[in-house]
Amino acid sequence: MSAFVRYELLNFIRSLKFIPPVVIYLAWIFILYAYKNVPILSSYGVSSIAIYLVMTWLAMAMFSMEEESEKHILFAHLGSKWRYLRGKWHTLFLMMIPLMLFAVFFPIITGSFNDGMTIEYYLLTFFCHTVFAIFGVLVGTLFSATGLAVKKYAWLSAVFVIVCSLASKSLIEMAAFLKWVLWIFPPVFNVIEHMGNEFIVNTDFWINIIFVIIYIALTTIIVAWLFLKKER
Repeated sequence: MSAFVRYELLNFIRSLKFIPPVVIYLAWIFILYAYKNVPILSSYGVSSIAIYLVMTWLAMAMFSMEEESEKHILFAHLGSKWRYLRGKWHTLFLMMIPLMLFAVFFPIITGSFNDGMTIEYYLLTFFCHTVFAIFGVLVGTLFSATGLAVKKYAWLSAVFVIVCSLASKSLIEMAAFLKWVLWIFPPVFNVIEHMGNEFIVNTDFWINIIFVIIYIALTTIIVAWLFLKKER
């Protein structure tokens, strides 16, 4: 597995497909902290949204690297399609780590915040960025490596899911019945609503965290099943 991850990482770097999303992500972070004395948690909430978008982009780019014939050769070499999918995901999370670390520590190094960091802020920040990165990987996988990966509409479908997940709170306020539909989209507001000016650990916080973890676990299983079903 480690050899496959190295192969995927080197292959993806050589393809240069990572350059547009990474450059846009870095520009987003630089612009976000162009001013000093910005609030901590809300700023990290914005950079979490950035990593959500970028990881979706990277996932779709990575799953589109191989032709069908090359993909089946990799299946045979790895011994299973599940190992292929895991290898892709491991590679994406390796790429996510430096992006997340840059988003977290750049404003600290440049002294951009209006207050000091605490252990609670660090934990919430890393959790938020990691969750949003996972959302991005799952959305990217869904529309580039499963039966829903219709080439003509893949990017449009991914953007639709991202927009609906980011706008879900406003949409529900406009039409309450939509809450029975929008739950299928990544629950970004269950996390980001705690990235306000004041961080409070209460019952609602833990309910939201548990719901997000369950959502990720179930969605991972569904996406993996859809991938394996497509590659039968």
